[in-house]
Amino acid sequence: MSKPDHPPVCFPITLTRINRLGRYEVDDLLLREEAYNLTCNGKTVACLHCMPDKLEELAVGRLFTLGLLQDARQIRSLSILPPAPSRTQAATDAKGTAVKLRMAAAPDQPPAGSMAVTLDPPPPSVPAPEDAICLTADRVHELQAEFEEHCNLYRLTGAAHSCALADPSGVLLFYEDIARHNALDKLIGAMLLRGIGPQGKLMIFSGRLALDMLEKAAACGVRLLVAPGAPSLAAVELARAVDISILGFVRQGNINIYTCPHRIV
Repeated sequence: MSKPDHPPVCFPITLTRINRLGRYEVDDLLLREEAYNLTCNGKTVACLHCMPDKLEELAVGRLFTLGLLQDARQIRSLSILPPAPSRTQAATDAKGTAVKLRMAAAPDQPPAGSMAVTLDPPPPSVPAPEDAICLTADRVHELQAEFEEHCNLYRLTGAAHSCALADPSGVLLFYEDIARHNALDKLIGAMLLRGIGPQGKLMIFSGRLALDMLEKAAACGVRLLVAPGAPSLAAVELARAVDISILGFVRQGNINIYTCPHRIV
């Protein structure tokens, strides 16, 4: 059996396209999306709708951004169970129109998968060293271009959000997901699991920087954020308060530095 010529997180479909060339059928790809219940020490803390990939990183990163995990050494166990297989059942609505309902494989089997994590108390904290990252504007554009080269799922589907951790030498970690919060949580989870600290690093995003994304980045200690779009006012206000540099509209030779411009020379 030949291997599919697309990533496993993609699903092939045939759709009808209408444009200036007319109306015709084309083959395309959609991103898979699944639901997972995240539990911590036996308590459900979140239901995540995500791309079924890099789920351990997602679980760890989400626990961190929820304030439930401080250090990867707390993790005693981590298990991932996929969603139960679903079946399609034919039915009719009140008008007799045929419809299809997706149902769990068994009545006692939930449709969502599970991410179960057991944590120990956190170890003693160690003060982080001061971050002294500084980049030239040209290097920022080079890192943005390198980041865009990694965005394969977006090029294939147009549906993936991406984020990366980089240092002045290049991109270190790169993650994608159907939801931008999940992509960032995966990145933060990978930093924790691999023992990569935030000092001397920057984060690069594929979209806008709203307050919730800024809060997650601030929690893990990164002080330089790069995006092709604009931040929100609330994100800028928080960035000023916690000494984070926000670089927006980084594209086509342009950089808008919204906060803390001293890191770009």
